[in-house]
Amino acid sequence: MASRPSPYSAWLKPAALYGALFLALAVFAELAEDVYRREGFPWDRALLAGFHALRSPFLDGLARLLTLSASLPAMALATGGVLLWAFRRGLSWPRFLLVLGGSEALNLLGKHLLARPRPHLFPQLTPEHDFSFPSGHAMASLALVLGLSWLLQENPKASRLVLLLGLPWAFGVALSRLYLQVHYPSDVLAGWALTLAWFLGLRLMLGKDAASPGGG
Repeated sequence: MASRPSPYSAWLKPAALYGALFLALAVFAELAEDVYRREGFPWDRALLAGFHALRSPFLDGLARLLTLSASLPAMALATGGVLLWAFRRGLSWPRFLLVLGGSEALNLLGKHLLARPRPHLFPQLTPEHDFSFPSGHAMASLALVLGLSWLLQENPKASRLVLLLGLPWAFGVALSRLYLQVHYPSDVLAGWALTLAWFLGLRLMLGKDAASPGGG
């Protein structure tokens, strides 16, 4: 006779999502507080020095290519292509747009509220002149991967494939920003935490991940 599922099993996934959401918010809040107080992080400088020591013509080109792949024109083109494809396939494209649009809005808000200058410990390979915290490239690339994976959730195999291929790319984009000396590591970490928190919040509000006592 097949065993009945535990009544607590329906709560495990939303509990994990809420836990991850609160952890991501806590990480971002801790970093943002120190940036607001202009206290800084010793490991920011140490890691940037480490990336500077790795400089080579090959890595210079690779870093520029990765950064270009998550630039505003590239992201706009990718977003437009996904939206058109999702609309034609009858997929829930608004959730994808919410993930990316909300992430971008939060990035702009964070930059202007905290107004952290770009790092100038070493020469920037691709000079940037706006604010640094949080990293827009890190947020946009992660939002694209998570949003597309969520868009394809009715096809678990395709959704997992997006994560399998997309997360290493998003990680590479974030590393390129450090290698190019245009972001502190704390900018990248905060960007990841803020995008993840936004994505998880949307899933819990709009998805099927919030369990209810009577849910089947």
